Amino acid sequence: MFGMENQPQLNSAETQERARQLLALISSVIPPQEQRQGSQYETGNSSRPTGSQIAHSSVQYEMARSFPGLFRNGRKRPSTSVSSRFASLSNKKWKPFDLSIFLLSSNDELTPLPSDELAFMQAGLGKRTVSLDRDLTHVELSRLLQATYPKMVELQDRWLLYKAGGGNGRRKMSAIPLEAEGYTGAMLRKVSGGGKSTLYIVPLQDELDLSPLPANAPEFALMPKASCKHCFAEMPLQMLALHDCKCASHTSPDLEIISDDDDDDVQFPEVLQTPVPVQMTEEDHCPQQKGDVQCPICGISFPVLLIEEHASHCGQRTEDTTSPERELHPETDDISCEEDVIMWLKSKVDTSKTFELCVSRDNMFERGLKLWKRNKKATPINPLRIKFLGEAGIDTGALRKEFLTTMVSGIEQRLFEGVKSKMPKYSVNDFDEELFRIAGEIFATSIAQGGPAPRFLQRWCYNFLVSGKLSLDQVRDPSLSPLITTVAEASDMTDYIADIMDCGYTGKIDMEHKENILRAIGLHVMTKRMPMLQQLREGLDLYGFSQVMQAKTEECRSLFVAGDDESVDSYYITSHLAPVMSERGCNKHHKETQILEHFQDFLHELEVAEPDATSEDITTVPSVMQWITGQAHRHLLLSDRQNFKITVKFDHDCHKMPNHTICYPTVSACTDTITFPVAHMSDYESFKNVMTTAIKYGAGFDRA
Repeated sequence: MFGMENQPQLNSAETQERARQLLALISSVIPPQEQRQGSQYETGNSSRPTGSQIAHSSVQYEMARSFPGLFRNGRKRPSTSVSSRFASLSNKKWKPFDLSIFLLSSNDELTPLPSDELAFMQAGLGKRTVSLDRDLTHVELSRLLQATYPKMVELQDRWLLYKAGGGNGRRKMSAIPLEAEGYTGAMLRKVSGGGKSTLYIVPLQDELDLSPLPANAPEFALMPKASCKHCFAEMPLQMLALHDCKCASHTSPDLEIISDDDDDDVQFPEVLQTPVPVQMTEEDHCPQQKGDVQCPICGISFPVLLIEEHASHCGQRTEDTTSPERELHPETDDISCEEDVIMWLKSKVDTSKTFELCVSRDNMFERGLKLWKRNKKATPINPLRIKFLGEAGIDTGALRKEFLTTMVSGIEQRLFEGVKSKMPKYSVNDFDEELFRIAGEIFATSIAQGGPAPRFLQRWCYNFLVSGKLSLDQVRDPSLSPLITTVAEASDMTDYIADIMDCGYTGKIDMEHKENILRAIGLHVMTKRMPMLQQLREGLDLYGFSQVMQAKTEECRSLFVAGDDESVDSYYITSHLAPVMSERGCNKHHKETQILEHFQDFLHELEVAEPDATSEDITTVPSVMQWITGQAHRHLLLSDRQNFKITVKFDHDCHKMPNHTICYPTVSACTDTITFPVAHMSDYESFKNVMTTAIKYGAGFDRA
């Protein structure tokens, strides 16, 4: 200690200078790699890491073990900015995607039925699959669609893409809005869910022809083809599946080959020719069974199952034949009466699922309208099934008829006005809620599924539903407006000038122009109701009914226009009674005969009192019919009328309800059966009181 005090002390400048010299000497001797190792360890191979270095290494190891996504090999992963991520995504290569598209024939709001897809395919429309890129433009998309569907050239870009909603059957479609540059590949990929959803091409102002194309049409150029084993006609495989069902069942093994020399003597009614320009000539033919359907091109009759296939190739004949315009619905040619119309509608019911409604008897009409509109799981083209709230009844047809009877009657009172023949009420609220469209659907469903027909329309209303035009020869009908009757009988027009001008008449108002005034009033009344009738026609198109009405106007008229009174009367009920009587001559048989006579007198009394009935709760003959069978109308089909029976049973002892003072008749609408309690109907007055109470309060299935 004392010796060090005698040594000379170095100043700070000299100390720093010596330190620099020492570092320079070490750097010149130790290699760079050993220098980096020296930053972690002490000099020399035998040196050990310090405590701080061990702690730092263990911390890095624990962080990498706990957070492998953030740390890799003891080091934190370099962070990437959001912009760099999007830049990498934008540079990613876009793979083309497949999109399913379906070309419709006209501007329709609903998707086509699966059963109609084959008809679209045969016409060069229907479903196709195209491959799209992300950078596809609207112009390129239009060219691609025109190449896929040659018929789209006629549209001249007057089309939009639609997307169908959820559910089954015919679904409602909504238009896909265009972007500023139109439809693009990126947009369609997003809208279709990457190609998972089918998009529909809807013509806006045009209507494409649905007539079947020949097998060599350019629309079928890419489709795989095969030749028929029986008639050797080459056609696409999709068409061959349908053609085989017709050709194989009508082809005889003993085919007669006609030589070229006998071409002029061929009897076409005995053979079915299906010529195709390369593989088939007029020598090839298939025999034909008897039929009464006429080909619209050559005029020759063929079986119903073969007419479509024949007509699709008939236009390719080398013969000189005229080609008149084909009818839109050749299957309606067999309709010749009202019963044929009903049978045609029944054949259009799709039984793949059911259209189910659960309603209350207390407010059946209003609730029925709302539930009918809300139901999205099925459509009214499916069989209707009704369930009444709080009742155990199972619909086997009677509940459906009861519901349809109530709905048609309610529509007549709520949406139409008039005495006997009626026209739609001018109600903007009902029109805005689409109640007239629902009414049309209920009318078509009722006729097709056993309900009543709406036989209460005025003649001009039916003519407008059929043709879309007003009948000017009926504008003076007094039922259109009380003002028509008043003006027609007036000797001076001065008091009616304001009313006449409110009808849109702007001409001279005097007696000399009375005819023009009456026409103006009638046209005013009818034109106000045109939107309601147009909406009603949309509903009637549910089963394609409106098209049948256009093709068979007179055959369908009696289903809508008010004519002869077709309501149920006392004779219609009593003539179809089938009583289960006791042995003739016994006391029970005598009482049963009295009950039947009381029932007949009861119906006659109701029939006489009906014209004076003003209350809605009054008992009528149709209401008795509805109480027993579920329907208040005559059967529309003649076969149903002939098979209709009301089974009448008699309960003499009332064993089911012991120790009681009163008992009421019971009915089973499912089996059209009524049971009378004989002990409580000894005279007519007691019969009348018991029957009236039972009809008024015994419509449900909730009795014990």
